[in-house]
Amino acid sequence: MSMAKIMSVGEKSHYPFKSYPTEPCKTLLFPGCSFPSQFPRTMDALSELCRNAGMGVAYDCCGDPLEGFGRHKRAGRVIENLNRRFAKLGVKRVVTVCPNCLRYLSGRIDCELVSIFDVFAELGVECAGQFGEGSLFVPCPDKKTHVLEQKLRDLYGLSDVRTMEGVACCGLRPDLADRGPEYVAKLSNLIIDKAEGKPLYTYCASCLGQFSRQGCQACTHVISVVLGVSETPDAAHAIANRAKRKFDRNTNPCRRDGVQA
Repeated sequence: MSMAKIMSVGEKSHYPFKSYPTEPCKTLLFPGCSFPSQFPRTMDALSELCRNAGMGVAYDCCGDPLEGFGRHKRAGRVIENLNRRFAKLGVKRVVTVCPNCLRYLSGRIDCELVSIFDVFAELGVECAGQFGEGSLFVPCPDKKTHVLEQKLRDLYGLSDVRTMEGVACCGLRPDLADRGPEYVAKLSNLIIDKAEGKPLYTYCASCLGQFSRQGCQACTHVISVVLGVSETPDAAHAIANRAKRKFDRNTNPCRRDGVQA
């Protein structure tokens, strides 16, 4: 087992950077591990938006990487802990930012599960930025159905953004990553080359971190554009960024009128 894999399994088994609301909340924003790691300023903006709408925010790992690495018992314990924490807070609905979290948690947690795009639609969030001419990379969990892509396009059009075709995974899927860094880099670079130097958008922070590590400068998260935050993946400080969330005290709903989302 590679050192990177050992470190990942260790971190995700007992996620050391978790932070939860201290007050009950019916709806909980669950951004996952990668989004706060790669897009800290966008995370702050998203947290403020959701907290002002009466939602709590939880920083934790869903356990999907453990399942991908074949650590099924450890992944199961993560789900048990999530359900226990959600129940303690009175959570009825979990809002996911990461498409991997959405796929993996579906049918595993005892709450309604929705995507952040569903919440943007409910709140009437308009696009504060601008999607320039470029490409949209559809991440693995959405490649078969394109459900999340369709929700995104229904909300914001993206008429100048073409869906990238003829490409596979960014290379971070565990079974692919096991083939070594050269193979992972090859997959990532195929996607980067397809973008032809124009903006590369997606809604998976893990993919964007990988593109950034391979030298792609013109890539960003669609949520950054929607919220008007000019931010590219901060892959160089990913661990520090997610570690800071352990001390984030802005996790409770802002609303004080007795009504929570």
